[in-house]
Amino acid sequence: TIAAAVPAIWLLAGQAQAWGPEGHSVVAEIAQRRLTPAASAAVSKILGRGTSLASVSMWADDIRASRPETYNLHFVNIPLQDSTYDAALYCVPTAKGDCVVAELERLRNELRCAPTDVAQNEALRFTVHFVADLHQPLHTVREKQGGNQVLVATYIAGATCTGRCTPTPTATNLHAVWDTTILSKAAWDWGALVEIVEKNLQQYVQGASPSSEPREWALETHRVAQSVWAATPTNNVIDDEYYRMALPIALQQIGRAGVRLAGLLNDAYAATACPLR
Repeated sequence: TIAAAVPAIWLLAGQAQAWGPEGHSVVAEIAQRRLTPAASAAVSKILGRGTSLASVSMWADDIRASRPETYNLHFVNIPLQDSTYDAALYCVPTAKGDCVVAELERLRNELRCAPTDVAQNEALRFTVHFVADLHQPLHTVREKQGGNQVLVATYIAGATCTGRCTPTPTATNLHAVWDTTILSKAAWDWGALVEIVEKNLQQYVQGASPSSEPREWALETHRVAQSVWAATPTNNVIDDEYYRMALPIALQQIGRAGVRLAGLLNDAYAATACPLR
């Protein structure tokens, strides 16, 4: 059985860090389509004409190894049982940074108030990535390194394995399932995912917190994380039943991240004072 095969392939499981390229690209494209003319002009000036948000959406991961002070800025470690955010407990400054909530609060000003062109460019790249990260449910969970230490096997057909295709058991971890596996099984490329999210975006943002504060986004995401963590199969096999439960949630989080990223950029580039208030 698949369940019996899980221990044998666990040793192959790797580690994951964030939404994969598909998720980050979709968030960035959803945001790009909603930029105001002023924000669009600012993005073009900062990144260079013709450079899309999607094309820089993975930069923060690309430089993570060489910039260890940014390591903790991709997530916030809130215990599963907690329903409040206490910066003194969950966002403590370290040599690896503090947390994604505090960084987004800083970036809101740095987007247009950073003192150099290079600093503004980096602020934009970080913002595009970290808003997406904050909406990946397991980026708000302390336990088991956000699910990186929860070893699972996937056995999912999804939308990309139909007809005579038979899914193959794959060793991974729960965090990686949410980073990449769910989205990769939903469509062949990230452009198709964009259209899926766009089609259902009104549904995805319905009921979302109207707050523009990253700490409120974190708490909303954490509530999602509590439910998906509880739904982890006891046999540690992630199958199509789990996939059907998880996909709408993942797409919802992607959609909300895109809309909020656009709002954050529109507000920042519409401001006339520094620091922003």
